[in-house]
Amino acid sequence: MIRLLLGPQRPVLNLGDAIAEAGLPAGPVAVIAAGWQEAEGDIDDVATAARRDVVNLHLYRRAEEVFDADPQLLQAYRLRQDRLQELQRLHGLRLRRTMVAAREMLRAEGDAALVGPEQRHAIAQLRALDRHHLQRVQSLHAEFDAAFDIARHELLTSHHAEIDALLATVDTVVITGGNVAVLLNRLYLFDVGPLLARKHVVAWSAGAMALAERVVLFHDNAPQGRRNPELFGRGLGLLPHHVLLPDAKHRLRVRDCTRLALFSRRFAPAACITLDSGSALTLDGERITQAAGAKQIASSGRLRRVRPT
Repeated sequence: MIRLLLGPQRPVLNLGDAIAEAGLPAGPVAVIAAGWQEAEGDIDDVATAARRDVVNLHLYRRAEEVFDADPQLLQAYRLRQDRLQELQRLHGLRLRRTMVAAREMLRAEGDAALVGPEQRHAIAQLRALDRHHLQRVQSLHAEFDAAFDIARHELLTSHHAEIDALLATVDTVVITGGNVAVLLNRLYLFDVGPLLARKHVVAWSAGAMALAERVVLFHDNAPQGRRNPELFGRGLGLLPHHVLLPDAKHRLRVRDCTRLALFSRRFAPAACITLDSGSALTLDGERITQAAGAKQIASSGRLRRVRPT
């Protein structure tokens, strides 16, 4: 299956050209715009840009309908979200000092035989913290899933069947940007991930992030100041061995090699790939067939062009 990953569709709108160059099958495409929340129905621009008829899966609207019909589910869902947000806050507190120490260690000079092992251990501590956080996040999701299994919840099962039927009419699914947390929550609520595994997928921004095995939140230039990259949780896993970084030109301090080197080494062996506006990265399975504008953060902290494999 083809995975076509794009950068933000502003200022460069390359959706239609990228679809044509990737050789995706003709015919209508399904659209998942849940990351746009209440605006998910406004996909006329997507249809125009894609040059295809579109089928809107309406995951956000479906979730609202289910919550309206099942207050108990809504209460449990909100409780889980509150706990996840608190867990993310606690992770950030622990991460802050660990990141400072790791950056200082990467800048340290001296006998390589002494400095090298300390640098590797500092990165290993970051990875251990990430593993711990991911396990805690997954445990909260597991508690929710055990209480509201899609296979036993009538409303969720009904919507899942409708989504499956709609997807049976298309070969390709387009996933837009928006709020990655909202997008992932709706994808998981209706168990859409396994349905997408057998479809060609085109995605940009938050949509691209959601396809990866792990989702990393990042913003070095946020209005409130620099933000440490935080592991948010698991993505759909349709793109293993990748961490996807949309709009990196504006969100990463690309000239800070120490900062980027730590980013790359922390999430290795996954490839940390930037997707700026105008980028297009096409994968057929795990093989890169086309790469325009996408870059990978090397372990040195330098950005290098991604090339077909």
